[in-house]
Amino acid sequence: MLKTLKKIIRKRKAISPVIATILLIALTVSSIALVYFVVIPYFNNTQLFAFVKSVRDTDKDSRYDEIKIIVTNGGTNNIEILNIHVWSVPKGLLGTQSQWTRHEAWGLKNPNDNMVAPSSPKEMIVNGTDQIVLSIAEQTYYRLEIEYKGQKYAYISNWKLLNDEADFSDLLSDFESFDLQAWGLEGSIDVPGWPSNNYNTNGGDEFGPLFEGQSVYLPVINETSYVPFYITGKIVIFHSTNGNLTGQPTVQQINRTSNPFKARKFFLLGLAGSWGDEFPVGATALTLNITYTDGTSSIWEMGHEYIDDWWYNSNPGDVCISAPSGLITEIDLGYQSDSPGQPIHTHTAGFYLDYYKYIQFITFVDPGNDASGPHLLSLTAG
Repeated sequence: MLKTLKKIIRKRKAISPVIATILLIALTVSSIALVYFVVIPYFNNTQLFAFVKSVRDTDKDSRYDEIKIIVTNGGTNNIEILNIHVWSVPKGLLGTQSQWTRHEAWGLKNPNDNMVAPSSPKEMIVNGTDQIVLSIAEQTYYRLEIEYKGQKYAYISNWKLLNDEADFSDLLSDFESFDLQAWGLEGSIDVPGWPSNNYNTNGGDEFGPLFEGQSVYLPVINETSYVPFYITGKIVIFHSTNGNLTGQPTVQQINRTSNPFKARKFFLLGLAGSWGDEFPVGATALTLNITYTDGTSSIWEMGHEYIDDWWYNSNPGDVCISAPSGLITEIDLGYQSDSPGQPIHTHTAGFYLDYYKYIQFITFVDPGNDASGPHLLSLTAG
């Protein structure tokens, strides 16, 4: 049509009104077709964008199984989502495509959420059985793959850090102190014939004495504020080949299977104990094992950097021999109120937890063949 018009103009020929009308109609039809097939589809397309708002571990098994995503339709047509897949990869392997994991068993929690209208961002939840593991020890990246109706190729988002989107709404925001006996730890005393309150003291350079049945706030190394410890009035003492501690347990455990929890740190009051200085340098006198609900653990093997004798006079130089390592804070408890009136002390210590996971067990294990008698007075998480 345009070629015909050009020829007429070049030859400057006159055209009849009938021909002119036909040409005008043809030109109008061509313009409408151009708008319908080229211009309108350009403005009537679908433009999908999506990102993760939060990721949750709904069953507290320390594996993440629910993701809240925000989907935006920048086009003018409704989008019907067909499938959603989640990809993950550890940070160090982001450049190795063979290490990318495509989690297949994911989909909309509510299938009716599959329609996304233009303009308004929509929040939707996807979940699946092919769960994703997050850990403080490793950064994990994700991307979303969304298939939707009418599109040959799926939408694929850019890689982003999934750890940043973890839901910590049930992470302990305050301190939780454990009543040791209420959680099944055995309370005892390690000197035959002495009163059970022989660790009660008078004085103390700064932090003693400790009173049973109440919380006491004490400093912990690397903490800017004092940590509360609940004192039950009983000492948890572990096995030793010395004295009368041969019958003491080698394992004591708090079982939180029915109520697992997340915490950033774990704090301990104790460790100094009778004959705490009588085990070899480099040996382990007590092991702390924090077991998460996925079966993984954070483990600390504690030797002289944590444990010495709580009687100052029994340690070399009549001092706390563990404090110089910088892993514990020395707590001077003063002098025993009852016989034999010895100057005694204890320790506080802090341990960093994998706060992406839920704690199932808190276990203390004594090797059983050492001469130390480490003890616990109180435990706190926060």
